[in-house]
Amino acid sequence: MEATQGSRIHPLVAGAAVAVIVAAGVAVAAISGVLPGSKAEVAPPEKVVTPAHPAKPAQPKQHVAAACSDCGVIVEVKEVDVAGKGTGVGAVAGGVGGAVIGHQIGENRTGTAIGAAVGAVAGHQIERQARAHKRYDITVRMNDGTTRALSDESGTPVSVKAGDKVHVSKEGQIKPI
Repeated sequence: MEATQGSRIHPLVAGAAVAVIVAAGVAVAAISGVLPGSKAEVAPPEKVVTPAHPAKPAQPKQHVAAACSDCGVIVEVKEVDVAGKGTGVGAVAGGVGGAVIGHQIGENRTGTAIGAAVGAVAGHQIERQARAHKRYDITVRMNDGTTRALSDESGTPVSVKAGDKVHVSKEGQIKPI
């Protein structure tokens, strides 16, 4: 006679099945409203108690801001495209590539010369385009009434916009207040 082996569930599969059943039960309870919700209440607003006979009329407190000579408000942020400058590497590389292609097409000195000239111009323009970047011109009206014009050529977009209050360092760095 042959002994029959019972099929057993792997312990990880059993654990996953139990987790799915528990998660499904919690989800059903939450959707049906069986799970308790928050019973917190909003605190009532505080009442202001005034004395029956004040010695003198109460005056509201005034906040006096410290004078900041390096603070101001952004008036304008203008994005400017700055063309890149060629170093000559693009023109040389383009000229060599153009000469090789021109020689293959024309198979004479004229084709080589025309290819070199066209390649040099194209290489120079490609290099200028690759080196182009953005500049941000920022105008700040300082608290003393003067206006400062600042420029950021890092290429990263600035995080300030017109109307923002800022602090301008002596080096020209802008920090939002």
